[in-house]
Amino acid sequence: MPVDLYIGPKKRGAPWWQGCLLSLLILIVGAYLAILILAANGHYVSEKIPLPDSFKPTATPSPTPTEPATTRLQRADALFVDGQFDAAIAEYNAVLALEPLNDAVYARLVKPLILSRKIEPAVQAARRAVQINDQRAENLTALAEALDWQGNYIEALDYALRATELTPNSATAWSVVAEVYADLNRPDRALPAAQKAVQLDANNVDAHRNLGYAQEARGRYRDAITAYKRAIEIRPKWAYLYISLARNYRALNNFSEAIATLQQAQKVAPKDAQVYDELGWTHSLSGDSPRAIAQLKKAIEVDPEYEVPYGHLGHVYFVQQDWQDAVIHLEKAIQLGGTRLEYYYKLGIAYVNLKDCGKGRPWIEKALQINSQDTAVLGALTWYQQHCEVPPSPTPRRK
Repeated sequence: MPVDLYIGPKKRGAPWWQGCLLSLLILIVGAYLAILILAANGHYVSEKIPLPDSFKPTATPSPTPTEPATTRLQRADALFVDGQFDAAIAEYNAVLALEPLNDAVYARLVKPLILSRKIEPAVQAARRAVQINDQRAENLTALAEALDWQGNYIEALDYALRATELTPNSATAWSVVAEVYADLNRPDRALPAAQKAVQLDANNVDAHRNLGYAQEARGRYRDAITAYKRAIEIRPKWAYLYISLARNYRALNNFSEAIATLQQAQKVAPKDAQVYDELGWTHSLSGDSPRAIAQLKKAIEVDPEYEVPYGHLGHVYFVQQDWQDAVIHLEKAIQLGGTRLEYYYKLGIAYVNLKDCGKGRPWIEKALQINSQDTAVLGALTWYQQHCEVPPSPTPRRK
């Protein structure tokens, strides 16, 4: 039989009530934890007992899908072709926000900037394209065109010719070469370059536009009209092509066709201040001052920062001998950056006719600084001398 080796009193078990108490405590803690878990997942025990905000889950916003750059680029190109230049610019910039090193997009941005009269931003965009990749002919061509519109013809010609060296079969590059030569008063070189551009691509709008520009530079207005019409067929929503066409009708004194062309441009681009300005100027040249004033005021209403209609309106008032209004609008044109020679000498004459020789003299001097051989400027100087300078008193004869 087994021997009990334990010496001493036997241990007694824990009281029954301690086990019950422990079980109850475990049950309570477990239930509390379950409530917390349910609350954390958005399940509440009772609508009458709101849980603390810290127990409520934070909603995770759904991610906004990012439109692919290729989709936005296609939209930008379509807007550009449709003549919606501001919208196209916004889309091109959106693509560049996604792809800041995409030189091709910078190059595409240049033309709508030019056609929106945003020349400095166009030059900046083109320089950025060339900075990223100076071995791409499209980038050099874009910079050449922007510089040409800026009036920096020598640098523009250099980039345009470099573009033709990189891509000899680029119709756009040759068209820009033609444009720059025309602006350099070299129609003998502009015309062959434009003809080459058309030969390379008969459907290139820039080729036909600059063929017209080269013909215009040579005084061949009817040939220019033919080229501009073809350009309009390719890009019927580009208002500046209608303006070029109307300009050549004006050169032929065909004011009715010029006016009709510009009215068509208004339908194409109802928010383009240049169209209203050109129509107003055409009315002025045709002798219809009331219509001229109405259209020029509309141009100012559309774009108060565009200086040309102020200058044209100043001219209309000058012709009407409304010297005060002439002064107001010519000074505004200069204030907005206008530098045309006629602004200065007409402003000087207007002040002289207002009997304010002190204000008239500086404007005539400014005109003389720009071109002292210009007939109109010399006429303004003579007018000033006749009305403002007191002739010396005759020296009495000695007996």
